[in-house]
This record gives sequence, C-alpha cells and structure tokens, in this order.
Amino acid sequence: LAPQLFYLGSAGVAELSGLQVAYLSGGGGGCSVDPAAVGELRAAAGGAGFGGVDVLLTCAWPRGFYLKLDPSSLPADLLPDKDLPEVGLEEVAELAVKLRPRYHFCGGEGAFWQRPPYRLDARSHACRMVGLSRVQEDKKQTWLKAFGMVPQAALGGAVPAQPEGTTDCPYPYAALTAGGGGGGGERRGERAAKRQREEWVKDGRGWIAEQCWFCTSSTQFESHLVTSVGDEAYLTIAKGPLVPHHSLLVPVAHKASSLDLSAAEAAEVRSYISAVRRCFAAR
Repeated sequence: LAPQLFYLGSAGVAELSGLQVAYLSGGGGGCSVDPAAVGELRAAAGGAGFGGVDVLLTCAWPRGFYLKLDPSSLPADLLPDKDLPEVGLEEVAELAVKLRPRYHFCGGEGAFWQRPPYRLDARSHACRMVGLSRVQEDKKQTWLKAFGMVPQAALGGAVPAQPEGTTDCPYPYAALTAGGGGGGGERRGERAAKRQREEWVKDGRGWIAEQCWFCTSSTQFESHLVTSVGDEAYLTIAKGPLVPHHSLLVPVAHKASSLDLSAAEAAEVRSYISAVRRCFAAR
C-alpha cells in the first residue's frame, strides 16, 4: 500500500523485512474462521523444512490462553465480562502450536494483556502472546506495540534463551506436535506414546474434568476402551453397549451437543463417521 505498509489478506505466510509473518483474519466477536484458511496455514506448517514463523497475527485470541498460569496472577480486569474458558478459538490455539511463532499478536477481544512467555518444549524458543486493545478506544489500553526482533533465519539455528517466568505451553496440541500426531487418528497401541492424558484437557472447569465420564482427564475415564484418537475427537467402545458393535464418537473438548462443535471438530466427526461406515461396509 505504501513503503513499509502492507495489506496481507485473509490468511497465509509472508516475508516482511526478513521476518516470517503468518496471519489469519476473522474469528473476532465469537465468529468462526474460514476452514480453508486454517487448512492453508496447517499445510504451510507441515511443509518440508518448516522451522516456525517469527510473528503470528490473528484477530481471535487462542482458546485456553490462560492455562498453565497461577489463577491469582491473572489481573482482575482481564475480560471481566467473559468466561475465560469460552474466550477465543481452538483453531487459533492449534495454529499457535503448529506455526511455532516467537510473537503472537491478537486483537479481537479489544483488551491489552501480555501473557508470560510459554515454550513448546525444552529445546524451542519461547512465544510471547500479546492481546491488543482497539485503536484509541481507551488511552489506558495499549493498541500499538513496538518490538525489536532479529529474524529467525538470521540466528543460524541458535535458539534464544527462554526468559525467566516461561511456562509450559497452555494449548493441548503441543503433545501432538512433539509426537507427530495427525488428523487421521492413531491406533490403540500408539496412543500412550503420542498423547498423554493431561494434554487432552480442553476445559478449564475442574468439576467437568472430575465428574464427566467422557473427559479424558477424569479418573473415571476408561482409556482401555478407546480405539482411535484424532485431533478433535476420539472413537471408543461403549462401556454398556445397547446394541452389538455399539461405539461412541466423542469430541475431546467438553461440548453440550453437536450444535456447539467448532468447524474443525464437526469436520473430524464427519470424517470419523464416514470411516466407520466404510469399515462396516467392507466386513
């Protein structure tokens, strides 16, 4: 548009002043994001030689951004009118893991807050998530952020030291990335090595994790009945079958009904249903 002023578009990865910048529009105000745009970024992250981006720009905040933090450390005025477990999108949280950004800026909630850095693993750089306020809406809220960064490509493979106060990754997709999990589901014998039960938790409400039979963090969860695990859902044999071959297809996140499923969850559920139908048709 002008010198050092760029229009990026809806989704993609671009090089700006030597920095690798990933971006995804949409998702603000509770709206969904374009599944095709999310798929484009997933594909970019899965490309040969991909080592992460310097900056990730999204409208929506990542779902679960507050996890792995001491609740007492969260400011009282952080989105006071919202239930934190319901803020943001899971697709954005997933991309924040797959794209491995060093900075993640998001502005859809209209509030400034900088999360303490988090790491994907002990060998990776730290990521700083920064929520930005709306432009000049409140002079006490930061809506413009200046930062200095050496492009990752110029570091020659060196990983900057993780700063003091760095936490574990708050998003449950970290274990999948480390273990190479994909959307096709794993066989029963592979589950324990690729995905730990704690990393499945996608609900911040402790009473749900403790009391729901289908939440994978619950002590009542029957993991030996699980036959396949995907990114967003899992297939399990019914503990008390009503008919022969009775199976259950359950979203990993605790949802009240299929109407509450995200676009990614609904797509994987449909994929599972098609696969199960093909399996029984071939018998």
